[in-house]
Amino acid sequence: MKITLIMPRAKHIAKKGTRLRIPPFGLTMVAALTPKEFVVSIVDENVRDLDFSQPTDLVGISSFTSNVERGYEIADEYRRRGIAVVMGGFHVTALPEEALQHADAVVVGEAENVWRRVLEDFKQGAMKGAYQADCFHDMKGLPRPRLDLLPHEGWYIVTQMVQTMRGCPYRCEFCSTSSFWGHTFRTRPIDEVIDEIRRMDRNKLVMFVDDDIAGVPQVAKELFEKLIPLRIKWASQAGIGIARDDELLALARKSGCQFLFIGLESMDDKTLQAAHKYQNNPKLYKELIKKIHDHHIVLQGAFVLGLDEDRADVFRRVDQLVQEAEIDTINVNILYPYPGTEIRERLRREGRLTGNDWSNYVYAGVNYVPKNMTQQELYDGFRWLMKKNTTYAMILKRTVRSMLQGRNVKLTASLNVGTRKNYKQAVASPDPIIFPHPAAEAGGRSSETGAAGKRS
Repeated sequence: MKITLIMPRAKHIAKKGTRLRIPPFGLTMVAALTPKEFVVSIVDENVRDLDFSQPTDLVGISSFTSNVERGYEIADEYRRRGIAVVMGGFHVTALPEEALQHADAVVVGEAENVWRRVLEDFKQGAMKGAYQADCFHDMKGLPRPRLDLLPHEGWYIVTQMVQTMRGCPYRCEFCSTSSFWGHTFRTRPIDEVIDEIRRMDRNKLVMFVDDDIAGVPQVAKELFEKLIPLRIKWASQAGIGIARDDELLALARKSGCQFLFIGLESMDDKTLQAAHKYQNNPKLYKELIKKIHDHHIVLQGAFVLGLDEDRADVFRRVDQLVQEAEIDTINVNILYPYPGTEIRERLRREGRLTGNDWSNYVYAGVNYVPKNMTQQELYDGFRWLMKKNTTYAMILKRTVRSMLQGRNVKLTASLNVGTRKNYKQAVASPDPIIFPHPAAEAGGRSSETGAAGKRS
């Protein structure tokens, strides 16, 4: 029997147009969990087009909010052809009943403890709607991801990925990580991680697909120490707290760290506190960023625009930090009130959600009424900040600076070029502002169905 696993392309994203160009790691893990009696293939629509005429017995579709509408289109077409469909991922985990209108089954949360049951029920012709494990996986004995099933056209910025942990104890109001992975860090046995890496090409970059590779410092130190003899180069995501621990940061670099994606989110302490991002202290940003740079690590600073305490000066303040701290590359997003997040529920109660057009949850989409600025001010400020930081002159400046200061030039250049592509697509996105209904403007409860409006 044949299984086709699909990563849909969000409607407003051009093929090969995403910023970070990361393979669909989750699908490679589902493929690894699949018994050998099934022949598995992976199709990433961000790289190549989907051919519905290719024979298959079962289709599995991954979902994020930004790509789920395309995912539903794919699911509907396969079911029209008489082929069973299973959906999983962040979005359908938050809204399984919505997904079951398009799929025969939904995997809620992690797949490790339920995937074989889904397949057994499929073989019996009796899939049972939503599948959810009674507990989280303990992270021991994870199979090696089927990276060999990914396309090899040379488009991905990385092709070697490893996971060392899941979960997050923090409760940032805008983040969906904890609702999917749980509110505690779960770590893999370090020796299992090292054994997996030993089998990889050590001349190619390795990406740790963790939300915070340094979230448990003692575990991270053990990992980094055991990585040193392997002489690899790696990239990952971490909290800014990695730079508060001198030993940890030094070990990260010594073990091969080339790049860190760090969520700075806001320059305002009041904004961070209101969003429950208690672990960040903006007063220390410049000092901590300098320490990361002193270890020759490329830093991508991530910011969320439009949180409740943000005012119209937030764009200038973010830009000021980016320039003064010499951040290598940025990831800037308007707040997306994703399903499953605390902030979405609060905005719903306050009547400030303006639509469920999931394809608008990307680039410059505005899907709610900000508290201290207008939707238009938020949209215009985002565009101003992105334009200013993605000019060719700015990309050249950052690339040269990385070269002179001993950081990874290729990563700096490619990430900045990717962010420029995203800015261009944001500008081209049709009607990214979902205007509020009169009920929302009056402070009453919005219908949440919304309507795309023309920008004035």
